[in-house]
Amino acid sequence: MSVQELEQWVDSAGRAGEPESLGELYRGTLLGVAAGNSLGIPAEGHSRRSVERSFDGGPTEIDPSEQAAPWDDDLAQTAVLAEALTEGELDFDDLARRFVTWGQTNGRGIGHLTSEVLDQLTGGESPSSAARVVWERRPLSSAGNGAVMRCSPVALRWRVSGRDLIKDARTSALVTHYDPLCEWSTVAMSVTVALTLSGAPVNLDLLAAHIEATGAPDEVAAAIRTVDRGGLRRLALDDPMDMGYTIKGMQVGLWAATSADADFEAVLTEVVGEGGDTDTNGAIAGAVMGARLGAGAIPSRWLDNIAGTDRLVELADALFEQAEP
Repeated sequence: MSVQELEQWVDSAGRAGEPESLGELYRGTLLGVAAGNSLGIPAEGHSRRSVERSFDGGPTEIDPSEQAAPWDDDLAQTAVLAEALTEGELDFDDLARRFVTWGQTNGRGIGHLTSEVLDQLTGGESPSSAARVVWERRPLSSAGNGAVMRCSPVALRWRVSGRDLIKDARTSALVTHYDPLCEWSTVAMSVTVALTLSGAPVNLDLLAAHIEATGAPDEVAAAIRTVDRGGLRRLALDDPMDMGYTIKGMQVGLWAATSADADFEAVLTEVVGEGGDTDTNGAIAGAVMGARLGAGAIPSRWLDNIAGTDRLVELADALFEQAEP
């Protein structure tokens, strides 16, 4: 198993030069998570046709009630990871404690798998084994999208260091999601955001080949290769059998990274309009589009209805300063 080529790809993109307004791309990444997550919350779990009927063609606005609500799990866990990365080396035990604290003080929207892991942690199981214990007793539905949804801060912190990016992407996943599909789809998504921030093209065939070389499950590379074989509709995001699947979340992010459409609002409304796990898919697509286009591309009317955006800007700026070569 070798990750060196994947590490070197990130390193090369990071060394190629600093894109103009890179700080705005950093801000756009975290604010994009917030915008996509909040846009998708009302449609979560709906089929595509249900979204069309219930939202007159699809959600296009963020509910003003979000201004007074605690952050949903997609955004909240992203912020928890960002805070951990700004405060020092990413430590497995420390990150587990942070997630437990979030679960006890907020916990809005928490997924079943993450909830079970946090229960194990509060019950005395060690952070190094809690996720494995839950995974081993859940032969089905153990590859949820809770790790891939929150990974963008890893790319912000380690845009110019492939080795650190891959190490921390794996740590950030394994603390709650032990399944190798979760681990390596999170790596693929972190690499994608890092390349996007650096202004490098995301070549899906090359990404799949590099992921294959790591010894990751074959399903990850196969799913990467299928992203460009049709539009977003082909991904069937509202399939009730796998709408919360980590592979689907990764594919949404890869589609956003390689889409010819460079309009933040258009891409996000299209993703949410497809139904399924809309808040998570929106968060992932929002991170990628924010990394592509910057904070200025996000509709201000959306951000006006989201609480705590100033804190997200602070975290993005801190990660930007720490990510300097």
